[in-house]
Amino acid sequence: MLMLKVHFLVILFITYLFAGFPEVLQDINGNTINLKELTTQKTVAVITMKAPDCPVCQKQLLRIMRNFDQLSVCNVTFLVLAPGPIDKLQEAKELTKFPFPFIVDYDLQIARSFDLVINESQILPSIMILNDKLEVEWVQRGRNSLYFGDPDLMKRLKCEGWI
Repeated sequence: MLMLKVHFLVILFITYLFAGFPEVLQDINGNTINLKELTTQKTVAVITMKAPDCPVCQKQLLRIMRNFDQLSVCNVTFLVLAPGPIDKLQEAKELTKFPFPFIVDYDLQIARSFDLVINESQILPSIMILNDKLEVEWVQRGRNSLYFGDPDLMKRLKCEGWI
């Protein structure tokens, strides 16, 4: 029993130390993304998907793509964070034709650090903007078929004339 408690405390401590976004990530295609460097060059918006087959989440990506010309003036780039498996996430990427990196949140470690876990296989759909310290400086939580959070994102990015 004591060993179990010690093991649990060690896991909690390690999770605390490594919570949040790591400096370097790998996308579903095996490409390395230096997130620390990327956040110094652009505004990084992370779109979380509840699950790879979430239709509302996929629609969110399609909405962003339809309006990307207007978003591009804001010097913003996107990452998509979702639970796996990789093959399902690859299908979502192909279906939406979203040209930005898709990241598998293994064991929901990143989502857990931001209190975005719905259950052990789903992430709360959200939009987060990271600063150059890899901290979330803005978040819009939740999404449904009537509300996507786009106006809040545009207001935060100070991009005019969108939706």
